[in-house]
This record gives sequence, structure tokens and C-alpha cells, in this order.
Amino acid sequence: MYMSEKIEIMGISVEKCYAEDIMESINQHWYEDTLATYGVITMKLLIAAQKDEELKEYIETLDKAVADEPEIVEAAGLQDEAWEKEISEHGFFGTLFWLLNLYKNRIFILGEREEDTEKFCTYLKEQYPDIMILGKDSLTGMEADQTDRVINEINNQNPQAVLSCSREYNAERFVKRYRKMINTKVWFSLGSSLPVFQETGIKSNWLNRLMEKNNFKKLVSRYQEEMEKM
Repeated sequence: MYMSEKIEIMGISVEKCYAEDIMESINQHWYEDTLATYGVITMKLLIAAQKDEELKEYIETLDKAVADEPEIVEAAGLQDEAWEKEISEHGFFGTLFWLLNLYKNRIFILGEREEDTEKFCTYLKEQYPDIMILGKDSLTGMEADQTDRVINEINNQNPQAVLSCSREYNAERFVKRYRKMINTKVWFSLGSSLPVFQETGIKSNWLNRLMEKNNFKKLVSRYQEEMEKM
């Protein structure tokens, strides 16, 4: 068991977590009365949070934040080969789905787009057939009537966990705004990090990632320079 510690990236504070720590935390939260939130942290999300206070608050109020790219370790000013290796291998996803499959957990899937929700459902059914998918829905917008419908649908199903996927972070905003109204034990915000959501074509993926990495490093350097001047 590793000791947890706080790290800071561009003014955003999160807890440094290994997959082992997160799984122990999940096992405890099955028996809690309040909703626990777990979220994947990527360069793209951290960049978006620099201009969006709500996303920044979302990250900082997560019960556990899961780093999904090794560049985040570097941005936090850490040298931790074991953590970097775990992040590079996406160890959290495999361990989480294995756990949900092992215990035949009842889940609800929420996506921003219907096609992403369907992709995610198909992936879980094929790879982890013992996970029980009670229901699914998508957030095509954030209108009040749609919000009420989604909350009611989740509460009627009463799942043990909600797994959300998103590209524009509407699912993250949704759980931040309405967490007190949602009847489930654990919420996992998985973003668009799963391989099933990656763009087709090695070249487009490689170029997008290179541009994202360069943009992220520039923002981190700029932030650190500004802090040094203060």
C-alpha cells in the first residue's frame, strides 16, 4: 500500500493515486451512503480546466483522480517510474472492469452522444460479460427536462455504479452539478480515454497526441514561469 499525497498541476490540486489505492477506496465506498466520484485526468481535461472554473472545481472535488497520461507525472514535477508505467499501461481501466466483472456489479452507462454510449456498451458486453448493464442514456444537451429524465432513469434503476464517457466534458459537469440527487454508490467519469473511443488511423491519432502534448507542455511552462515571478 502506497501513502497518498497531494500533487499540483497548473494550480489544480489532486491526490496522487495508484490503481491499488483506488481499488481499496472503491471497495470501501460500496458501503457508504454518499456518492463517491472517480475521474480520469488527461492533458486535454487539464488544458480545458484552465479556462473553465467548473471543470477545475470538478477535478478538485473528485474523491479520487486517476492520471491517464505519463506527461501528468512530469507536469507535477515527480519522478516515479512505477506510477508512470502503471499510467502508460492504462492499468486503472483493466483493474476496474475486472473488478466490476468479478462481482457482477449492476451499472448504468451514460455518454454524451448516443453512438458513444452504444460503443461503450458493446465493448463491455464483449470483454466483460458478467457486468450487469441495467440501463443506458446519453446527454445530447444539458436542458433541464433532459437532465431530469437522466436523473430519474438512473434513480429508477438504482445501479451500484454509473460509468460515464464524454468528449466535451458534459458528463463531468453533470455529475458535479447533480451528484446530491443521484442514487448510486460510485460514479466513474472515464472521459474518452478508452481505446474504443480513439480515432481511427494511426497517423491522425499520433498527430493529435503530439499537438496536445506540445500545447500541454507550453501551458505548464508558462504557468511555472508566472509562479516564479510572483
